[in-house]
Amino acid sequence: MIRKGLFIFFLFLVTTVTSYGQEREKLDKYIDSYLSMTPLQTDSIIVACDYLIRFSNDSLIKSHIAGYLFNKFQNSPIMGMESVAIYIAKNYFLNKKILWQGDDDMILLRLFVEFNENSLIGMKAPELNLIDTSGFTHSLHAMQSEYSVIFFFDTDCSQCKKEFPVLKDTIDKYSSFGVKVYGVYTQSDTNALKRFIRSEFSDNRYSDTWTFVWDPEFKSGFHKLYNVLKTPQMFLLDKEKKIIGRNLNPEALGQLLNSIIGNKETLSKNIDAFLTNYLRMFTMKDTVEMEGAIGPLFERTNQGNPELYRTMFLQLFDMLQLSDDTTYQNCAIFVADRYIIPKAELWWDNTIPLDYVPKMKERIIRNRIGSVANEFTFYTEKQKPVKIYDSKSKYTLLYFYSPKCAICKPFGMELEHIYKSLKKRGVNILAIDVESDKDSFVKNYKKSKTPWVRLYVHDEDKLDLYYKYRKEEVPMLYLLDKDKRIIAKKINTITLNKLIK
Repeated sequence: MIRKGLFIFFLFLVTTVTSYGQEREKLDKYIDSYLSMTPLQTDSIIVACDYLIRFSNDSLIKSHIAGYLFNKFQNSPIMGMESVAIYIAKNYFLNKKILWQGDDDMILLRLFVEFNENSLIGMKAPELNLIDTSGFTHSLHAMQSEYSVIFFFDTDCSQCKKEFPVLKDTIDKYSSFGVKVYGVYTQSDTNALKRFIRSEFSDNRYSDTWTFVWDPEFKSGFHKLYNVLKTPQMFLLDKEKKIIGRNLNPEALGQLLNSIIGNKETLSKNIDAFLTNYLRMFTMKDTVEMEGAIGPLFERTNQGNPELYRTMFLQLFDMLQLSDDTTYQNCAIFVADRYIIPKAELWWDNTIPLDYVPKMKERIIRNRIGSVANEFTFYTEKQKPVKIYDSKSKYTLLYFYSPKCAICKPFGMELEHIYKSLKKRGVNILAIDVESDKDSFVKNYKKSKTPWVRLYVHDEDKLDLYYKYRKEEVPMLYLLDKDKRIIAKKINTITLNKLIK
């Protein structure tokens, strides 16, 4: 009410002053003062602008206020404020409700709107289907990434050359968080683009993170869709391809990513703490109690905020399926079957409900005591394949370890101490290095000797092993009977010694 009263009073003064031109600067200051008391959110600012413009019936005052506000938000250093300028242009000037009295022709105002209205903060980024230097088409929307950077550049642009090394460092820093780049070359010289890629990525290791494309015939209209009137031009998108940053430079991109990822990590920690305390309130011994516990979470998180649902339910599923508590594992299967797998339409990345969760659900089932263990092929230092089911002993002990594991070395010494006793009772030990590649495994194999068979996993098979065994918690032991049924897992040497009869 105070700011409204002040503005009404000043407008009264302005309308009674004969020399209105002398009062423009004072009026602009009062407009700024009024806006300074408005929350820095585009919706709130638009409401304030509407109030300021519509307050006076004087066409001259209306035109000045609307023009001042348009220029203020068109040139604002605050990201996202251009949407306010576009709102004013479309709702007051382009529809001719108010006469434009700016120094520039109306055509420039119209061009500003046309080149910016499709790529504002909060909008879904316009789709681009552009080709790489080999002629393969790459869809922006189909790019699987947690965050996508659209980088428009020209190989002859001096500012692009200056910023690109900083951009590379920023992307390297955040690539582990799922950041990928859709680099759009804005010119038509394919040889220049090829030379640029070779010079900047001589090791050819950019393909996982960087996708370079171009539009040789300029059919996509990317210039108009993304306001590419100059280069470089950069946008940041979230995993749903909504624009969360525009008109960025590498430093601003890094700051924005740091803020977003930091907030996300804080949210993840808060969700973990909440779920830990929440689950303690329920025993979840049956489906009724599971539904009573999980149903309200789904309803509350999914109402208008599918991102919160996705984050919470993925963390919930992982928390439950990684637990050693059978009740929690059963609840993980319930969550998967009821709230994730059949809700694939709510996920931006369908591989989570349709691939990851079903495979982890199967891992729970196949890793239960009494279940038949999954078959798998490992390799010796001489590349000889060894299958689990090749073992014909009374017992097979799968010992998953890592040379980098601090606990594995003393655990291995304990296991070696009882090895002869275990062997006499029909135990065949298969020790599987889950960390090393071929060269590292062979090197470690030559450095140390063990009485049991040591094996490793081909790099391309490590993900499959993850989906079949809980090998991420080393040292991890699986004790199998002669039919390869799981007798026990995640046990120490004392328990192992007691179990072998």
